[in-house]
Amino acid sequence: MTILFVCTGNTCRSPMAACMMENLCRQHGVSEIRCLSAGVDAWDGQPASSGAQHAMQQRGLSLATHRSQTVTQELLNQTDLVFCVSPRHRDALQYRFAPVPPIHCFQPAIPDPFGGSDAEYELCAAAMEQQLKAFVQQLGHQA
Repeated sequence: MTILFVCTGNTCRSPMAACMMENLCRQHGVSEIRCLSAGVDAWDGQPASSGAQHAMQQRGLSLATHRSQTVTQELLNQTDLVFCVSPRHRDALQYRFAPVPPIHCFQPAIPDPFGGSDAEYELCAAAMEQQLKAFVQQLGHQA
């Protein structure tokens, strides 16, 4: 299964979510999950923000090789499930693309920490991690 995480610029929330999801899947023995990330308004080739990198380092993870990419129809065609950080991103995908794989949104939506402090990035990562843990447990029960 390929899961695409989507945010705005693909330098903060979606790369952190993809990174944490891959790690959680490994920890819970959920295999054959591939996690990608992209942004609805991304500039291709940008590294993860320093705040996102720091939040992942705090978890023993790395975004050092991450480079941003824009959501494309080709990318969506390779995806089994899209995980959006907010309903606004879901709406943008449904407006711009067809077909769109099934979409799941973080509830509540995850606020954008871009330009914020390391503490704001940590709050963002923690909120996503909590929801991702519950999602991985669901996947584990389905396997």
